[in-house]
Amino acid sequence: MKIRKIRKNHKILFDEDRYIEKYYYKEDRVVIPLLLEKVSDLYMKHDYKQMEIAYSVCDYIEEIAYMVPVNIDIEIEIHCPRVDDATQERMKKTIRNNYGMEIDEVEYDIMVQNRQSLVLLIAGIILLIGYILVEKYTHSTVLSELLCIFWWVAIWNVIEFQTLDKRENKDKRLNYQQLYDAKVSFVFEDDIMENE
Repeated sequence: MKIRKIRKNHKILFDEDRYIEKYYYKEDRVVIPLLLEKVSDLYMKHDYKQMEIAYSVCDYIEEIAYMVPVNIDIEIEIHCPRVDDATQERMKKTIRNNYGMEIDEVEYDIMVQNRQSLVLLIAGIILLIGYILVEKYTHSTVLSELLCIFWWVAIWNVIEFQTLDKRENKDKRLNYQQLYDAKVSFVFEDDIMENE
C-alpha cells in the first residue's frame, strides 16, 4: 500500500513556469498581489518607525519571485485601504530598501567566501608542499597521511566555495535585484468595493 502511494506521488511533476503563467503573469510582467488589511501589516510588528518589512510579507514575495525567470519584470501590487501619496512613497521606499539590504548582505557573503577561499587555497598549497616533502624525505606514514587529509580538505572547501556556494549566492543576488527593481503599484480596496 505504501509503495503504491509513493509510486503514485512520484509521477507528479510541478511545472513552475505554467503555474506562474496561469496565476501571476499579466502582459509583459509577473504581478505579485499583496493583500494588506492595514498598512501596518507591511512592517514588522514592533517596528515603531516602520522601516523593516515583516518576515511573512518577505517570505510570500520571495516564494513567488523565486519561480520567476530573472529576465521577466516583477510588479508588486499592494491591495490595501486608501493611503495618501506620501505613505505610498514610504511603502515603496521601504520595499526597495529591504531588497537593497539583502543585495548588500549577499555581496558581503560573496566577499567573505572569496577571502576564505584564498586563505584555504594558500593553506592547501602549503600543506601539499609539506606532504610532498614528508613523503620524499622522512617517509613518516602518520604525518604524511595527516598532511594529505588536511590539504585535500582545504582544496575541497575552495572548490565548494567557488562552485556551489558562489553559484547559489549569485542566484540569490539576481532574485533580490529583480525584487529591488520591481514596480510597486497600489489597488485600494475601498475603490473595489465601490465598483461592486
